[in-house]
Amino acid sequence: MTVKNSLKSDVINLVKLREDFFMIRTVRQNRHASALVKSPTRLFRHAVPAERAKVPAETARQPDLQPLSREDARNVVAMSDLSFSDALDTLKEHLVGYDECIEQFKLALLTSQHMLLVGKPGRGKSYPARLFVGAVQNARVFRTQITAYTMPDHLVGAPIPHTYLEEGKQVYNTDNGILNCDLALLEEFSDGPVALARSLNTVLYERVFEVKDQPPFPAQIHSAILTANQAPHGEEWKAVWSRIAFRYTPQEVNTSWGRFQTAQVYLHTHGHAPVLPLVDIEQVRELSLQREMMHVPAGVLLVESWVSGEFHRRCQEDTHLGRSGLFSSDLRRENLFLDVIRAGATLEGRTQADYSHVRRYLPYALPLGDDPDGIAAHRILDDVLECVLPKKIGRDELAVYDALGDLAQQLLEYQRHGKHRPTEFRLRLPGMPLIFAARRELLGHLGRVRGVAGAEHLVEILRGAVARLGDGE
Repeated sequence: MTVKNSLKSDVINLVKLREDFFMIRTVRQNRHASALVKSPTRLFRHAVPAERAKVPAETARQPDLQPLSREDARNVVAMSDLSFSDALDTLKEHLVGYDECIEQFKLALLTSQHMLLVGKPGRGKSYPARLFVGAVQNARVFRTQITAYTMPDHLVGAPIPHTYLEEGKQVYNTDNGILNCDLALLEEFSDGPVALARSLNTVLYERVFEVKDQPPFPAQIHSAILTANQAPHGEEWKAVWSRIAFRYTPQEVNTSWGRFQTAQVYLHTHGHAPVLPLVDIEQVRELSLQREMMHVPAGVLLVESWVSGEFHRRCQEDTHLGRSGLFSSDLRRENLFLDVIRAGATLEGRTQADYSHVRRYLPYALPLGDDPDGIAAHRILDDVLECVLPKKIGRDELAVYDALGDLAQQLLEYQRHGKHRPTEFRLRLPGMPLIFAARRELLGHLGRVRGVAGAEHLVEILRGAVARLGDGE
């Protein structure tokens, strides 16, 4: 009995010693990562000395930036939306050919979505990703490189062994893990095992971490920047891959013009990395909230609904894109299209979204850069947008869209509360008297909408809605 008790005591001591070792190593790693993110001179491999980078000596000696006071935070939040966009545009002076990528990064921040930079080694993925993470001040950052041996515990936090042995509960030290961060930088994320893919799927998109016999842990992560050399393999990874909102493949600089641009940037910046940070995490949260409250008029929503449906229909009919499954229509992608439109309106400081935001920002919701699937998808989206929102569309034609959107809103209200709503609908077409009509008369009045580019597609949606109302009576 004495020998058995002694053995048990030795095992418990060894477990506690191992736990202390992992906690000390985790703290050191996160302190190092925090210093890399917060120090403008230590973040980059090719960073120059503080005096050459024109960084104040105080900042060079104290890389850990002090948190903003409440007054400073209010001043940051009070900055205009345009200043937020202009501040991040500073990155374009240092990244040649990454203008679209930087726009995607802005939208990822405002939509609380994630972004992936994918491409062959040497294409320039890690450097822009580190710039993006370092551009946001006062953000809690989790940073790691995924390998074939990375397990979910390495992302969430070290488990506490003695709690599991004594109480049978799987408890994690999540203080410095991905669950308690604002921004995450996951490099080479597709190199991980299948078990990691399942955990990433729930952490990144469901914002929870599933634990056996316990309620799920909530994840506070706002956005993640991921890098990969190639698309991951396997059905489990495919689920993660298809849910990444923003994807960019850097183009190879293989032309004389591209080299000329690169040389100009090098001469302009003297090879220095930009002084970071550029924006504050509180400003990101404030603008994200504004995006959630952004009003989308009914006409704009009707146009977006047709564009989204037609785009996904054509993608499914495409021989290659249909098999890839990357552009299948689902509620998540539908919501992403709307969020991108609202985020674009927020960046421009608008009080509501309009038709121009549909055409200007929807392309950012598709893969950009040197991506064959993305190029094919953009070609389809351009054709669809040209059908309903041609570049030379006039205000009178958009006024017709407004009228059709207003009618669509009335039909929706009638569908929801038909018994408590009047049976007449109004239709105000430009240049025509206001029309009041019963449901059965609407089809005839909708036939008056002619000569407007794309209006027939919206009229077809309304005809179907009116017919369904008749079926329900």
